[in-house]
Amino acid sequence: MKRIRLTKQEKHTLRVLSMQGFEGLGELESYAIRGLEAHGLVKGAYMEGGGVEDARLTNYGKAYLTDNPKLRNAIDWRWVAAIAVATFMLLIIGCALLKSHGG
Repeated sequence: MKRIRLTKQEKHTLRVLSMQGFEGLGELESYAIRGLEAHGLVKGAYMEGGGVEDARLTNYGKAYLTDNPKLRNAIDWRWVAAIAVATFMLLIIGCALLKSHGG
């Protein structure tokens, strides 16, 4: 299953929903619930004022937690590759400079 990049608040909210249900959440969780809902992990019920009335894990959310219990974020391998290439190039340049200065 593909990992999803979640904020700390979304991770916290997902864990609380999985262990304690909606009753364990505070009022500040509505933004996180909306984000989790956008990813398909949670289904929220909203009041007229915009607050969250209820929220439940979807089947996808349950499967995601089973597959990724530590909720590790996705790794952007393009950044890892770019850093590795830049490091390698700096190493080559550094060695060339040392060699040209008699080191």
